[in-house]
Order: sequence, then structure tokens, then C-alpha cells
Amino acid sequence: MSIIANVGAYAGLALLALMALTPALLELDQRFPVTRRAKAARKTPAKAPAPAGRLASV
Repeated sequence: MSIIANVGAYAGLALLALMALTPALLELDQRFPVTRRAKAARKTPAKAPAPAGRLASV
């Protein structure tokens, strides 16, 4: 096998492993959120919706 074929095979295996681990990573992310992000979400107040008929940027 050539070097390019080896690199492609290892990249494909790494991609398959990442795809297999994605559900577990998402579950861990929901169960144990990053503290910085969780604190930022708690500090940010909910924005009031823009009035009808007006542009939000004006």
C-alpha cells in the first residue's frame, strides 16, 4: 500500500471512531455542561421581542 492509501485508511478509521463516539459525547455534554457556558447562560437575561412593524436594527 502506498502512503496516501495508508493515510486515507487511518483517516477513515478515525472518522468512523468519531462517528461512533458522537452519541456518548453529546450525552456527556448534556449531563455535565461546561461551567463557563452554564454561568454565561444564567447571567444573560432573556431579550424582549422586537415590536411588530419595526426593524430590530433601527
